[in-house]
Amino acid sequence: MNTLIINLTRFGDLLQTQPVISGFARAGHRVGLVCLDNFAPATALLEDVDAVYPLSGGSLLAALDADWRTALGGVWQWGDAVVDDFVPESLLNLTATTSVRLLASHLSGKAAGSGDTETDRLRGFGLDTFGFSMNSDPWTTFLQASTRLRGCSPFNLVDLYWMASGLGAGPRVYALREPLDEHRDAARALLQQAVDALGPEGRKVRGFVGLQLGASEDRRRWPLAHFAELGDRLWAEEGLLPVLLGAGSERHLAEGYARHASLPHADLVGKTGLPVLAAALRELRLLVTNDTGTMHLAAGLGVPILAVFLATAQPWDTGPYREGSCSLEPDLACHPCPFGTVCPHDLACRTRISSATMFALVRAWLQGGAWHAPTSGEARIWETRRDDAGFMDLQSLSGHEETDRTRWVRQQRFFYGQFLDRVPASRMGEGALRTIAPPPWPVSLSADRQAAVEGELEQSVMLLHLLAEQGRVLAVRPTDTTKQRFLGTWQRLQTLWDNSAMLNVLGYLWMCESQEAGNDLSAMLTLAEQYHRLATVWLSAMRGVL
Repeated sequence: MNTLIINLTRFGDLLQTQPVISGFARAGHRVGLVCLDNFAPATALLEDVDAVYPLSGGSLLAALDADWRTALGGVWQWGDAVVDDFVPESLLNLTATTSVRLLASHLSGKAAGSGDTETDRLRGFGLDTFGFSMNSDPWTTFLQASTRLRGCSPFNLVDLYWMASGLGAGPRVYALREPLDEHRDAARALLQQAVDALGPEGRKVRGFVGLQLGASEDRRRWPLAHFAELGDRLWAEEGLLPVLLGAGSERHLAEGYARHASLPHADLVGKTGLPVLAAALRELRLLVTNDTGTMHLAAGLGVPILAVFLATAQPWDTGPYREGSCSLEPDLACHPCPFGTVCPHDLACRTRISSATMFALVRAWLQGGAWHAPTSGEARIWETRRDDAGFMDLQSLSGHEETDRTRWVRQQRFFYGQFLDRVPASRMGEGALRTIAPPPWPVSLSADRQAAVEGELEQSVMLLHLLAEQGRVLAVRPTDTTKQRFLGTWQRLQTLWDNSAMLNVLGYLWMCESQEAGNDLSAMLTLAEQYHRLATVWLSAMRGVL
């Protein structure tokens, strides 16, 4: 079977598709991959890819500016060529934008799959027959919600990709292709040049530690002065040469590091393409990094990672998919901050975590192969592990396991993990309801937070019950009055969840899924019953009534 995967997102996201690709390959599929042309070189790092089809995002945007009809025709011709060459029988689209949904639907319509309909052949993000957004299952809808709503992401992105793929049970193996000998030779030559440039001091080099200075946004970047302090201590106290990594566009960061540093370092910023970067990572004892594509590359190559997550970045959803990695985030009530907001605290999170804390972690790892968290109180420190269900999880090393935030993440993982394992709203009918079980551990938060969540869950239960009652009346008496009452309750429920700091993900899920149910009142009522079960069991668990 030929499966075509579409991922027209960033470098790191593309790499994190690897477990899904390998999962399809283990199931006997040939795998084709559609990606942006500027990331096409990265596909050489992926295992089990049989064909790659780069799409020029820049050229497409320019064509759309000139004449959208010509541009659309060009994309259609490109897509037809992909279908003719690869002959996909099924597709998985992991990019939620409307334009890519349209492309995926076009490719699916021409695919040679055995499914009865285009919808059966397309998983992930698509469009329905009326051109409205449609997601293949609740996990896919949650994937979209987690990219929009900060703080509702208790699952790693790799796990969400996996669940959206429909692969089901099975090992989620994130192992990228090992660098070729020629690339390893090139990386070693660059490192040796840096050692030779030190003269007699070069004899002191006991190994290399990578420093990835850049990030997707400046506010998500640990300060250069902190990196330089860490690098100086690595050299002075451990004999480890700091190796600066990054793209050519980050030359200014390397220059800034050099201004702050007083001891030697190797500068590889802008000097490696992706294959040589991968090879350089394999030469490191450890990588210290911001939340970047380089971090995900290192994770897939089995390189030990110490990562910092600032501003909107948090390790629960975009942390390295490698057991034993260590992630830090500032121990501030405002972290992580929402997308699209201006920080009212002058980006205090950027300077919260000191180089001393980072060095203590690095030294512990180097000396004993384990992370030992210092008691500075600056950071929430996590070690990556895998839970019993196969999802990547985090274990607190800094005493934050019993905080409200961690307890809430664990509640979401438990309840949403069950809630999302069901058929999509558009297919709800007899037998579609899923039992929601309470957790085997106490469900609690601090008093104020507990009261707030209980109140919102209680309102949710009442409104969902009212919606169901009004829906049954509407089914037998479809008057304007009964319809307006039903829609009014639907809107009250939507508003409740949209305005909730804790349950806003339910608002997004409800909006998408109830729209997918469309004019099928029976499917809508079954969907409401599923939400009612979730809210009822969650509320009972919080109140200790099981």
